[in-house]
Amino acid sequence: MFEIVPTNSRYVPFTQQPACCVPTCFQMIMYRHQIPLRPAEEIGFKLGLVVHPDRKNLFYNVRVSEQKPSAGYGTRIYDPEFEPNAAFKRMKIPLLFSKKSITEIQSGEELLNYLKNAEKNDRDILLCFNHGALINDQSKDWGHVCVFDRVVGNKIRMIDPSPDQPKWKMVDPLEMYNSMQKHGEKRSAGCWEISLNQIVE
Repeated sequence: MFEIVPTNSRYVPFTQQPACCVPTCFQMIMYRHQIPLRPAEEIGFKLGLVVHPDRKNLFYNVRVSEQKPSAGYGTRIYDPEFEPNAAFKRMKIPLLFSKKSITEIQSGEELLNYLKNAEKNDRDILLCFNHGALINDQSKDWGHVCVFDRVVGNKIRMIDPSPDQPKWKMVDPLEMYNSMQKHGEKRSAGCWEISLNQIVE
């Protein structure tokens, strides 16, 4: 049977605004679990979103900086002030964030096995990596986040919120592992596990 889109995908893809891959990925998880959506700009702001001044006009109210943050323009979850669980609590979004750092993953094969187990247990995982390293474009030397969908064959199928990338993208585990290594632990590279929080104060 001809498929227009993958019929076994776990997510409905959303498309991000500039520098908003992280809040857009959170929205995809929220939508999947029927959690009322909040604007990506709002979620992003609570996560420390910063954009270049030439993109300020694309947002209602956003932080700007001429100097690019260490992980690139976008959210700053590596800063304790903008840690996701604190943001979720402030916004009363019933999600919990935890991270498996790239330093805890020793190979592309280990990454693949981790994601196979996550899919088997129907867990929500975000992948944080160096965008340019993954797509082999050194001009895009910044962090990016996508939603892990499924393992298909020996490839990782992820959903990319970027407006200029395929929504369902097949990635070699070793290439993803290497791009996570390039992004580095200090920039939160690795696998972000998002779980439901039944208690929101």
